[in-house]
Formats: sequence, structure tokens, C-alpha cells
Amino acid sequence: MHIGVLEDDIDQQAFIEQCLLTAGHQVSLFTRANELRRATQQRSFDFLIIDWWLPDSDGMDVVAHLRQHDSWRGPILFITASQGEDDVVKALEQGADDFLAKPLRPSELIARVSALGRRSGYTTPRPAPACPETFTLHTEEHYISVAGNAVDLTEREYRLAALFFSKIGELITRAHLLELVWGIKGDVSTRTVDTHVSRLRRKLELDGRHGLRLRSVYQSGYRMETCQTTSIAQVAN
Repeated sequence: MHIGVLEDDIDQQAFIEQCLLTAGHQVSLFTRANELRRATQQRSFDFLIIDWWLPDSDGMDVVAHLRQHDSWRGPILFITASQGEDDVVKALEQGADDFLAKPLRPSELIARVSALGRRSGYTTPRPAPACPETFTLHTEEHYISVAGNAVDLTEREYRLAALFFSKIGELITRAHLLELVWGIKGDVSTRTVDTHVSRLRRKLELDGRHGLRLRSVYQSGYRMETCQTTSIAQVAN
């Protein structure tokens, strides 16, 4: 399914995106309500995930507007840190199909999305390329293990890595990385991105020896690619 996610917290965005991409869904991310509403008029979405607290609106108002004014008929999963019964009832009355409280759990999120999708007639999509078992993302603690060894990453390096791991095989532009990881839009120098990516490639050994290679795409950005494992001697050559 093509899923639109309205969530202003960048870490939560990356987490939700990673879960959905792993399950084989296509994901579009939005931080503001007006961006999502505009996108639903211009693109085709099968499913929406909407957070309650937003910088420019109330998530419940967004749900109500989509249902009452934009004629949105697809499934909507409402997410929030609140677990109060009144809040759940209000979200459902406004037009949400299901409610999920934070902190989100990957298996439950995917299961809820799949269940709502089945009710709407969508079949299970083909899974995205799998991450080699050598790499383990510890989503709650925000670190990554390579061959069982924890790698010391800064918070920004972890967010950058999580984005690459969630989009294996996809080209990610430098501008997109700046927007999602640094929160910067517009014509800004991308030298900072290149420096962080180079450091991340070295720390996580993303040179093919463990089945993943983080490759630069000339004048575009980066792509995480699966490959046959490469020995250290081959890498040196």
C-alpha cells in the first residue's frame, strides 16, 4: 500500500517509515497537516497514519476534515501518546478506523496496518530487500550492532543510518537527507551530509564485506545496496 504518514517528530517518522518499508509498503512522510491535505488532492494514497499533536493543527481536526470535506474513504490509523478512553472514543468518532498509543511497537504497528488494509481489500505486499543478519538496529536504544558488536554512533548518525537501512535499494537525495535528518529545506550546502555519510560508511563497514554497500550516486545522493559479501582483502584492493 501507499501510506501517508503525518508525524512532526523526525525520530518517530524514521521509526514508522522503517517499520512500514520493512513490511513492503510505499511511504510518504509529512510534518504539517496542510502538506498532507494538499498531497491527498494530488496523489493516490491507500492508507493514512496521523499523529495527534502537530505544529500547525490538531490531528483529530485533520481526520475530521479529511472525512467531512475531502471525501477521504481510505483507512486512517490515529496515533498519540495519550491512552485515555475518552481520547480513543473521540478519535474514532472523528473518523479514525483504529487507534494506537505511543510508544509504538513495530510488530503491533505492522499488524494493525495489515488488518485495516485487509478490511479495505488490500493484499499483503512483497517485502522490501532484507537487511543482512550481520546488522541489528536497536530502535529503542538508538544504536546498531555489526556482527554482534555495538557501534558507537551519534544521535544524528543513528538517524541517518536508520533511514538508509529502511530504504535499501532506493536512491536518497542529499536534499532529502538534509530535510529528514537535519530538518533543513532549501538550497543548502550538502558537504555536511557527505562528511556524515563517509563517517557512517567507515564505522558500520558498509563497503560490501557484510553484504551491504553504501554507494554514492554522482550528483544525486546515496543508495544502500545489497551485494555478495566481500573479504577485507578484497576491500583493501
